[in-house]
Amino acid sequence: MIHDISHYKEPLSISSSVKETANEDAASLLDLEHGMCFNLNPIGLKIWALLKQGHNIERIADMSESDFSVSRSQMIEDLCAFMVDLESKKLLFVRTGIADSGKQRGFWNRLRKRSNSG
Repeated sequence: MIHDISHYKEPLSISSSVKETANEDAASLLDLEHGMCFNLNPIGLKIWALLKQGHNIERIADMSESDFSVSRSQMIEDLCAFMVDLESKKLLFVRTGIADSGKQRGFWNRLRKRSNSG
């Protein structure tokens, strides 16, 4: 199945309610808000680390090309499927603008607005 990757070309963020336990072989993600646990294999862990740094799908593919012997199109397809899975579980979201940023930092935005207005 070919996914539309345009959604993942935007800056990406990890949900602030996700806590991680990792070692060199795998990781477990726990979403405290939704009570969900998600396990990652070593490849998923590598991608998760890049997602935590805010990289989009194109940059992750660029940074991973030398690690895997698959075509660029297959890599993008696999990355997209993984990201769709993370997003459906509310572990990952796309920052599409100021409105979305405000949702993540609502308290700080309100505080900043108050200090700027007075």
